[in-house]
This record gives sequence, C-alpha cells and structure tokens, in this order.
Amino acid sequence: MIQTLFLAAALLAPPTAYAGPVDAITTCDAEWYDAARDRGVPVRIRMPAGSHGAPVILFSHGLGGSLDGGTNWAAAWAKAGFIVVNIQHQGSDRSIIGAGRIGAAIAPAQLVARVDDVHFVLDELGRRPREGKCDLRRADLANIGMSGHSFGAHTTQAIAGQRFPMAGITADPRVKAAMAFSPSPPMRGSDAAAFGRVTIPFFSITGTKDAAPIMPSITPGDRERPFRAMPPGAKYLLVLEGANHMVFNGQDGLRGPASTATPHVRETVIAATTLFWRATLLGDASARVTLGGFGASLPSGDRFEQK
Repeated sequence: MIQTLFLAAALLAPPTAYAGPVDAITTCDAEWYDAARDRGVPVRIRMPAGSHGAPVILFSHGLGGSLDGGTNWAAAWAKAGFIVVNIQHQGSDRSIIGAGRIGAAIAPAQLVARVDDVHFVLDELGRRPREGKCDLRRADLANIGMSGHSFGAHTTQAIAGQRFPMAGITADPRVKAAMAFSPSPPMRGSDAAAFGRVTIPFFSITGTKDAAPIMPSITPGDRERPFRAMPPGAKYLLVLEGANHMVFNGQDGLRGPASTATPHVRETVIAATTLFWRATLLGDASARVTLGGFGASLPSGDRFEQK
C-alpha cells in the first residue's frame, strides 16, 4: 500500500510547468563562501533531469553530520522533481567527531550559525546562475521548503518561526513549508510560546524509540510536542512504531545499531514526505487529499495525525 501511495504522490498532479518524476538527477558539490561571516558553507545540490523550473528543498544535517545526511530523502525528492540542497554546518558537523568539541557544537551560537547558513544559501541561490553542471536558474525561489534531522530539525524549526529566548535567530519568510525529522521541544519556556507563531505548513516525523544519547532528557514522546503546540492549519505528525533516532538521518551504512532505515520506514517516509512537498510547494490538491488520508495506509502501531 505504501508503494502505491508513493507512486500516487509522484503522478497525481496533471501536467504543469514542472516536469513529472524522473530517475536521473545531477549532483553538484561546492563550498560557498560567506564573506560577511568569513565562513565557508559546503552544499550538495541535486537537480532533477530536464530544463524546467522546480521548487527548492533545503536539508540540514544533525550533530556531527555532513552532506551525506538525509541522502535517502534528498535523492527521492530530487527524483520526484524537486531541487534539493544539502547544507553542511561547520562547527557542528563531522569535524567535531572525536575532537572533544561536543559541548561547543551544541551551544546556542551554533544554532545561530546554522540559521545564518540557511539565510546565506537562499541568498546565493538567488545570485548564482550555475554551480558546475547544475543550472540554478531553474530554482523556483517562490516555492522553498526546509527540512532537517535532529539538530537540523532544530534548525528547521527556527527557520519556520520557533521563538527562542536568545537573540540572533530569525525565521526566513522565503520558506513556505517545513519538515522536521526528530523535532525537539524548547529547552526553556512554554511550548505555546515557542511554537505558537509557526504558521506555515509543518510536518513532524518521529518514532516510538526516537531518543538520542546526547540529549537524554528528550524522550520519544517529547518529539510530538512541537506539533501539538503549533496552531492548526496544514500541520502533520507521523510516528513510526519502533523507529529510532538514527534511521531518520536517512543515511545508510553508519556505525551503530539500527542506523539504516528498514524498508517500511524508508518507503513510508518517502511516500508521506513527497505528498507533503507536492501539496505545499506545487499546490497539488490531489496530493493534499491523499496526504490527509495517509493514516489509513499505515499498519497498527504507526500513527498519522493532522490539524
């Protein structure tokens, strides 16, 4: 049933200015330099085949991650017709592994830097006509989505409008829809104060075993709290039975137990997320209806909610 829904997600919309799903994608790696911050920002761009315009989805990795984070999701979205840009955040990326820098990597200043990386990448997408073989003039900058896992989910929440007690973090109104894998509640203050102004479409994705050793105070149930605190209107929650924190990283072959998503998790996430992006970034009414009924396709133990 999930595979059927995935095909439906790709094929529902009638022909438009955007091409249909394709298998061939072009990948371009680069490091863009932000002179204002004296900071390099590595990016990996995945372009769908063709010369048509396409919406843009940004992806932010988790703590200690890299451009490889979210590979499974990014490749699937690009094949479905979206331009996907992975961002690597220096200071909280894989350079901290084994370097005794975990504490500094999760400091508030790193969240500020990550959010500013997103602002910068969006600015660059509007300025650069090309990056290698990737024609950035195809980017539809009126339809931008933001996603991320773990610390990248936190980054996504900030870009979408979560309020923080410290200064320097600003939402980006260019982002029209957001998706958080393993979202987090606020560390201080009420959930309502933190998420009450997140008005854009938002999809929270988690699992019943979604706990991370680096933040033991956040339980799997806590990851549902952002969804519950956001105001109604195109808000969605997917909870997968037995899914742990690392499977949502979307990167196969990592060390550690169960870091590769099972076929069920992979297929379910790809199906649901593709429907969400089609509904929010392409204005696909059929995808929106199908997403609304997504819970009917899930086995016992999985949950899907909307409001």
